[in-house]
Amino acid sequence: MKALRAVLSLATLFPLACGGGDKPVKAPTEIEEQDDGPGTGTQLDVSAEVGALDEGKVTKVFEKSIKELQGCLGQGARRVEFIGGGVAFFVKVDQSGRVSHAHLERSTIGDRDTEKCMLGVLQSKEWPAPVGGKVGIARNSFDFDPPNDVRPAEEWSADKVSETLDAKRSEISQCKSSAPGSYEVTLYVKTDGRALAVGVTPPDERGEAAVDCLVETLMGAEFPKPGSWPAKVSFSL
Repeated sequence: MKALRAVLSLATLFPLACGGGDKPVKAPTEIEEQDDGPGTGTQLDVSAEVGALDEGKVTKVFEKSIKELQGCLGQGARRVEFIGGGVAFFVKVDQSGRVSHAHLERSTIGDRDTEKCMLGVLQSKEWPAPVGGKVGIARNSFDFDPPNDVRPAEEWSADKVSETLDAKRSEISQCKSSAPGSYEVTLYVKTDGRALAVGVTPPDERGEAAVDCLVETLMGAEFPKPGSWPAKVSFSL
């Protein structure tokens, strides 16, 4: 199995911005009234929604997850022999150090089962608890080379599948109705024009529930036949 090519980025929300990184997101606050008993009056407790995560500890969790993430890719390669691509993870950690939510902010892996396996790996880990907020946000990006030494899928441009997407427009809209936005898709097309595997990236955490619906819809679509070798294509919905 080829090694992981590179860790591209790591971003955690913390009070001071790292050099070259994005400015930290200003966290919304909630104000709760607490009654401390007779004669004490009412005090305001200001609690930040998003707190800071220890950068070093977050990095270690991701590093310890790499072997298992590669294992997910290896499992996917049994079905999609030329599988590979980049992924960007979004992980939300609660006060107990457990993952309350995780989704992919970007992926060109093109296989939902492999992507769900990778998310499951991160969800199973213990993370540092956020400081100064109810949740903490961790991000990291990876590129994976195909684990098998095989000919890569033929690269298609998005216009190759435009007619198929037009035919499925109603079903696609229905899938997205609960969480509108731009969904990024990567899929493989077999030589007979059927989908071999599909991966979908939601616009945000609300769209995660729509991903499986979109995958099912696209798996049932008929695409142009690529010829003697499968194709890989990425596009937006």
